[in-house]
Amino acid sequence: MGYGQDAINVIKNNRSLLKRKKFKETKNLFIETSGKTELEFKEVSKEDLKTIKLKIRKQAKKRALIEIVIYGSLAIILLGLFAYFAFLVVSS
Repeated sequence: MGYGQDAINVIKNNRSLLKRKKFKETKNLFIETSGKTELEFKEVSKEDLKTIKLKIRKQAKKRALIEIVIYGSLAIILLGLFAYFAFLVVSS
């Protein structure tokens, strides 16, 4: 029950923080100083975008293959252990 109450307390504290005058002034100061609310991204040519996409896709395929190998080997090990212990129980 303690975790639920902690979450409620955090929400209450965040609400009270948003209502404080000092917090509003600080927030407005950051917004006014920058003068922008949108992000600016670098312009990239279509060829560079293609190379970046290919690089990301290759990395994703490599990670997926590694995950498959790891999970497959774990499954084989677990099945082997299960079969070993099942054999021990049957032979006893």
